[in-house]
Amino acid sequence: MALTLLGGVPGHALELTLYTEENPPLNFSRDGRLGGFSMEIIQTLSARTGDPVRIELGPWTRGYTKARREANAGVFTTARIPSRESAFQWVGPLTQTLTRFYVRKGSGLRFGDLADARAARLVLPRQWYSYEYLRSRGFDNIYTVASAEIMMQMFRQGRADVLAASDIALPGLLAMVGMTADQVEAQFVFLRHESYLALSPKTDPAVVRRWQAALDELKRDGGFAATYGRWFAEPNVPPRLLETTP
Repeated sequence: MALTLLGGVPGHALELTLYTEENPPLNFSRDGRLGGFSMEIIQTLSARTGDPVRIELGPWTRGYTKARREANAGVFTTARIPSRESAFQWVGPLTQTLTRFYVRKGSGLRFGDLADARAARLVLPRQWYSYEYLRSRGFDNIYTVASAEIMMQMFRQGRADVLAASDIALPGLLAMVGMTADQVEAQFVFLRHESYLALSPKTDPAVVRRWQAALDELKRDGGFAATYGRWFAEPNVPPRLLETTP
């Protein structure tokens, strides 16, 4: 699915292709339309910078790979972690999340730390931040798939013991396969991170600065907080998300 957003198209305008995936409430499709918290922020920044944006929604692995290789391209909402720092140029932060393990209720599984979870069957999309993090810590029990929906189908069917998901994404992930939060049991938090719009290293740095400046202004004028309040039950924006660049 693709959507083109047109800003005022001033003389400096540059069309960007941005990739994203089904990951409610941040970015998703519904009734043929794209929506979500991050999607709204991207739409606002496109209008404020005047840079037209073509948004393509599809498998995360494909979008992530294209965003690294193509000029004037990006991917969102992307965890900014050390292993990715030099792979992109960053605009944000947009969100702040906690990621933990979840097991099916009644499974009897309990994990107190990463060592406990190494023997469990995990399934994750390749190039998700949690996949990269766990692999870097010696997890060789991860079955990789192309999308979050396939991951959730395997978890629901019992083909994976454990789900690794963020607090923000969990309700939407469960809804993909008709599950609810009372059907899973939360384990320990193993990753805290902030997510950004990640732009290709081949993108003009002036564009990155322009988008960051527009985001900073959105935070200063209250627009960011207002959008956050429409999408999340917790009305108070984490202070880190309201910080702006010097």
